[in-house]
Amino acid sequence: MPPSDDVKLCNDYGDAPHCLGEIDEQYTMDFTDIGEGYIYWCSKCGSLAHAMQGAIEEAFETREGFTEDFRSAIETALAEQKQGEH
Repeated sequence: MPPSDDVKLCNDYGDAPHCLGEIDEQYTMDFTDIGEGYIYWCSKCGSLAHAMQGAIEEAFETREGFTEDFRSAIETALAEQKQGEH
C-alpha cells in the first residue's frame, strides 16, 4: 500500500537501494527561495546530497569555466532524458 500524501519520505525512496525511507529533518533542503519547496532526505541519502551540493558550490567558486561546463552537462542530461521518453 503506498504511503498517504501527508507522510514524508526520502526523495530517493524506491530509487536508491541504500535509502532508509524515513526522513531525517537535519538533511532537509529548502528551495523555497526559487519556488521549488523542500527536498526531504533520509540520513544516508541526505549526507550524500549535502556532500554533492557542497562540491558543486565549491566548484562554482574555484573552477574557472565550471558554470559553462555545468550548464552543458545539465542540458545534455535533459536532452538524453527527453530522447528516452520517446
